[in-house]
Amino acid sequence: MASLQARHSRRCASGKPWTPLAALDGCNCGPTFYVVVREGPKVNRERVGKGRRDAERALTQIQAQVDKDEYVAVANIRFRDWADRWLEDLECEETTKRSYRQSIGYAKDAFGHTIVRQLRKRHVSTFLADLKERGLSASTRNRHLRALNSCLNEAVPEYAARNPIADLKNRPRPTKRERAYFEKDELPHLFAAFPHGVYRVLCEVALKTGMRQGELLALTWADVDLSEALIRVHRNYTDGVLKDPKTHESRDVDLTADVVELLGRWWGELEHPGDDGLVFPGGSRSGYIPGSNVICRQLYRAMQAAGIPREDKTGEKRTFHSFRHTYAKFALETRRPLFWLSGQLGHSSTRVTTDIYGHWERAERKREAQKMAGVFGV
Repeated sequence: MASLQARHSRRCASGKPWTPLAALDGCNCGPTFYVVVREGPKVNRERVGKGRRDAERALTQIQAQVDKDEYVAVANIRFRDWADRWLEDLECEETTKRSYRQSIGYAKDAFGHTIVRQLRKRHVSTFLADLKERGLSASTRNRHLRALNSCLNEAVPEYAARNPIADLKNRPRPTKRERAYFEKDELPHLFAAFPHGVYRVLCEVALKTGMRQGELLALTWADVDLSEALIRVHRNYTDGVLKDPKTHESRDVDLTADVVELLGRWWGELEHPGDDGLVFPGGSRSGYIPGSNVICRQLYRAMQAAGIPREDKTGEKRTFHSFRHTYAKFALETRRPLFWLSGQLGHSSTRVTTDIYGHWERAERKREAQKMAGVFGV
């Protein structure tokens, strides 16, 4: 049989730590409700929150489970043990798992010894406060909170009645940062400072297609169709691992005539490699360009030679990814449709494109609106 009981604070005027739902007279503390299920000598208590209506609904649901002999009491397990189990069973890419492992490590530091079903909003608040003390930005704290949320969601209902993050009202609010890009008058100087070779061609293709670094490094000549003026993106090379694209979906990237000409010349300079040859071969044992550090060293060296500062006028530091932002900015400023740009960039939806680059689209729409002045004749 299931019943509903209220747990009072020590300072409650009722003077009692526990009372049935029907005996709340004199209570002034706003008690926490628990559904109590007795199985012989064993008593199971499940916290169901402070809202009376929610507590009554939970009682109805649990009583139905008891009546059908389907009720299973929430088991005890400490967060650190549950988190290790969750990470071990997690099916995702190694880079994602590595990121989750860091987030869970912070959570273990905050409340690893606590039993999962006893976790409350205050534990999550402590976790976020610890991250802030470490000097982590609001966006980074949000990322760690999302990982913890996934972990705790999986603990329901076997080890917890609910995820305490659902009770969290004040979450980190990241400030929206401007995306670092290159100015149009900087680009000729930048590419003039690049020595001819794989890194110059790589950066120019990145600028003129908006493709991600990993997508470019994974390209083979079988993916490049110069007669149709397109590149087929279906792989990504990141952290030494060849995997699916970021959105796990293949896409075609349309090429302008100058990119077709550039890649045609590059194919000739590479002495006409076969379909399985890398478009941007590196000197590593795997054949791939080793990664971001090597590419960025070449880029920053060219920027320094061209007198281009690391930070753009917004104060954000420019990286290889800034070529992608520059592509998006120029596309929107030349009135390319947002849905087309979203497809070129490989975003999962136009909403993602708007969230990242919508301020540039808005600026262009505002300029276009000004051109309507005086057209009505009145």
